Amino acid sequence: MPRRRAQRPLKIGSSHWRADGQPKTRFGSEREARVAAAERAEEGGVELVVYECDFCTGWHMGRPSGRDD
Repeated sequence: MPRRRAQRPLKIGSSHWRADGQPKTRFGSEREARVAAAERAEEGGVELVVYECDFCTGWHMGRPSGRDD
């Protein structure tokens, strides 16, 4: 059985982790993250924002906060 990788000491609700507890995909540049977010929007109509992660110094995408839906 594969060993489970230990997660870093960061609370699950932070912007580095997905809702399922796994780390978000890390992109090496803002441009890479924006391209991926645009592809997701085209494929499924999901609006995502791109932001720099203070934890891993990479870029992630996530749902915008303060939505009115």
